[in-house]
Amino acid sequence: MRSKIFFNILTSPKSLFKKQITNGIYVQQIYRRWKNESHLPPIDFSNLQTMQDIKLKLSKIMGISGKYENEERGWLIEYLPKEQNELPPRSMNDSFDRAIVPLSTNLTLQNKYTTTFKSLRIGRLLEDMDLFAVWIVMKHICNPMQPPDVPTPYVVVTLLVDDVVINANRFPDKDLILSGQVTHVGKTSLEVTLWLEQFNDDKFERITRAHFVFVARDPTNTSSVMVNNLVPVGEREKNLMILSAKKNEDRKMARQNSILNKMPTPEEQSLIYDTFMKTVDRKEAIIGNKVLPENSVWMDDTMLETNILCHPEDRNLHNTVFGGYLMRVATELAFLVASAHSKTRVTLQAINSITFRKPVPIGSKLKLNGKICYTSGRVMIVEIIAKVEELESKRSLTSNSFYHVYVAPNDVDTVLPQNYHDSMLYIDGRRRYLDFVNHLVKGQPENN
Repeated sequence: MRSKIFFNILTSPKSLFKKQITNGIYVQQIYRRWKNESHLPPIDFSNLQTMQDIKLKLSKIMGISGKYENEERGWLIEYLPKEQNELPPRSMNDSFDRAIVPLSTNLTLQNKYTTTFKSLRIGRLLEDMDLFAVWIVMKHICNPMQPPDVPTPYVVVTLLVDDVVINANRFPDKDLILSGQVTHVGKTSLEVTLWLEQFNDDKFERITRAHFVFVARDPTNTSSVMVNNLVPVGEREKNLMILSAKKNEDRKMARQNSILNKMPTPEEQSLIYDTFMKTVDRKEAIIGNKVLPENSVWMDDTMLETNILCHPEDRNLHNTVFGGYLMRVATELAFLVASAHSKTRVTLQAINSITFRKPVPIGSKLKLNGKICYTSGRVMIVEIIAKVEELESKRSLTSNSFYHVYVAPNDVDTVLPQNYHDSMLYIDGRRRYLDFVNHLVKGQPENN
């Protein structure tokens, strides 16, 4: 990311962050954080497994034929441990692996991964990262109770994805290299840290890093089960475990401090009141007489919706809709929302968080609603909510929430809330914006 781009984003007249910049120090920190640190490829670069290889290996581990059918897996429960100490501890190196997406030599893949602007489709990258993260989890799990000729009794379910900051320099005709390892383990949950790099001019250049959190389930996907404990080997793994443990605590704190659990701070309540006063019609100053300030739009007017029928081709290894597919369609809807609001091409800068609440059954209707919940200068926070609807009963449940950070070439119209629910979403979006800015300013220690 060029330093000039970030300087323009964060010093825009409308940018909340402009007030925090002193003597250019923060801009320099951000530039250093975003500057790619290239490094030489691994010795075995030419022999790396492909993502198609990974998919076939996972199908074999799960004992899946590939045909769409409901396979009975309940009999595998007897091979699951009841206590964590029944499983041998593992190191991070046990789960580390790499894979390649050979875009430079495969024209069919190039076409699938290319946008109309001849860049890489982030949604496709997220699909690959989710699948690869599952592979990393399966490498971590070592179950002595499972006979060699028996499929794994484990089902791995994605809970959330966060900390995804994306480099704008990416190419649809350069090989992609995925690498990752398990960096934190609870009793039934695991965190996988992934790195996505591109092979360019004989060197790797970082595209993004992301954290995936999974929970291990029994073969019927009805209850959580124990996984191998993680024991660090060497100073690097110890440091990674400390960082991942802190990140896990930060997630817990964020849930506790959520708008749904705690009322807004006095500063945020004051902000909502000031925002409300901006929309009061001064000609007839009566509560309920609303006007839009110049260069502003109502939050609900940014909304776009899409409906999808979920087909078997989009299923995962346990016959619900693949999480990577959900991430792709949500990301592409978020792009449309941000583009429609800014009336120009936008760039996905980060994904603040992705949460998986309910599985999406094959054959159900998936409805995604997207809208912009906060703006600051050129930056837009886009919320996507996915709801799954059973066609027969019409019952609807929220399956996923996604929050994307998009940046436009110029300042965009300010998005304003119209009611209290929108005001809380506005506050939540502002918090996510500040998290994004703080992440860039402070930087995060590299994990590899």
